[in-house]
Amino acid sequence: MELILAAMDPANSTAQRQGDSPTGRVVAAAAHADADENGTDRIFLLASGAATAATVLALALAEQAEQTVDGLLRELEAVAAQRGTKLNTVPVIRALLVDQSSGGEVLGATFARDQGEFFTLITELADFAATCIVLREARFGTPVAETLDDLDEMLKDFTEA
Repeated sequence: MELILAAMDPANSTAQRQGDSPTGRVVAAAAHADADENGTDRIFLLASGAATAATVLALALAEQAEQTVDGLLRELEAVAAQRGTKLNTVPVIRALLVDQSSGGEVLGATFARDQGEFFTLITELADFAATCIVLREARFGTPVAETLDDLDEMLKDFTEA
């Protein structure tokens, strides 16, 4: 939940480097703690939690917009393409919609290919989740606090599973 809250911090948009942003600091702290123990548990839990949060919030936003989640993701991809960017989060979300192991495979492959890209993906998943939270409030009047409470409860269940 700390990562999602960090993603909602306006300081993310003013940071000169990813590592200076609130989300970058949360990811770096998890990576350093894992490195101290020669492990990857924290960073993969952070990535899985961010991916799950992004997926759940995409589903909630699509439901409120009375459209399919695939339709919502295609719409978001089109907007990103118009801006000359790519939503790296969408393949992870689509994989999680298939099943958890598919999402884990995408995350694992990204980590194996390029750890810097993996860390960036984690921050992008958190940013995607934060954007969904803000959109739910702006478009449908769902209070940010309510969404955060629901998300916190879901993530607690996720980490205990």
